[in-house]
Amino acid sequence: MTVPVIRNALESNSDLHITLVTNQFFAPFFFGIPRLRLFFPDLNDRHKGVVGLVKLYHDLEGLGPFACILDLHDVLRTNIVRTLFKWNGTPVFTIDSGRKDKKIILRTKKIKQLKHTTERYIETFHQAGIKITIGDAPFIYYSTESFQIARSYMLGKIPGTDYLKIGLSPFANSVSKIWGLENFNELISLINQNHKAVFFLFGGGEKEIQLLSQLEQLHENIHLVAGKYTLSEEIAMIRMLDLMIAMDSSNMHLASLSNVKTISIWGGTHPAFGFYPLNQPDKYRIQPPEGSPSCRPCSVDGGKPCKFSTTKCMQMIQPSEVYQSLISLKLLKPKDSGAIQ
Repeated sequence: MTVPVIRNALESNSDLHITLVTNQFFAPFFFGIPRLRLFFPDLNDRHKGVVGLVKLYHDLEGLGPFACILDLHDVLRTNIVRTLFKWNGTPVFTIDSGRKDKKIILRTKKIKQLKHTTERYIETFHQAGIKITIGDAPFIYYSTESFQIARSYMLGKIPGTDYLKIGLSPFANSVSKIWGLENFNELISLINQNHKAVFFLFGGGEKEIQLLSQLEQLHENIHLVAGKYTLSEEIAMIRMLDLMIAMDSSNMHLASLSNVKTISIWGGTHPAFGFYPLNQPDKYRIQPPEGSPSCRPCSVDGGKPCKFSTTKCMQMIQPSEVYQSLISLKLLKPKDSGAIQ
């Protein structure tokens, strides 16, 4: 969710240069952003522990001097590094992550829509005197090579131009945010009955990919992408979709940042915390119906284990209801139609 902010900051301020400290895996998110230098810390070796964070500070200091430091994460590691910069006289600006308001929602279960996380990033830049106005997606790009590989693959799987290209991302980083492959299988069957569509499966580690491969075998118009292509190539494929149906997960954000219509399904977490897909209509967020368990939301990011053996709030969302939502939102087209309604 930092991508649109950093891209806009650099595109709107021609004299600005940014060094971003991030995981090397995330490098493709920032492809093509001008005057952006990526620094990948080695948190398993050189930059591990408190001593390692001091080394990280010195390594970054050697890339400076910096006009200011922006802490967009505000966790223990970043707190230590930013404090060292503050001690040497570098101005430091830290995100207001809204932890107090989020804790109130968790404790009282009284839902109040909080700022989107991207807005909090923007405010941090504004503190530093860097003006940003977020425009319309897409915000995320890819290399020409990645596009060619993605395009060749996608064209080889689509029977005709009248077929809807639907991405599915059934997994997330916690059980409380997962709807279940059984529900996805039923939803696919409902769509196949009345619509021309091809499905592409995204996301997941080794275990999840094995499960997705089983789902792939159940329908001839499903194709597994996860684990077969680079992140940059997956981003290019997502950009080519007509629709993404995802959990509260990274693929949800990748689709929205790619200007793809994104249906998000919510269980243990809640859009009120500010992690909903950017620039997508509120009605694209599917949540449990009225009367869902009083424990929802159980955590901000899904990290708290569900007190039930299965995630009850997710069980209350029926595939038929999701299908009817897709119909009412005009995100599906009849088999005899040549265009999306």
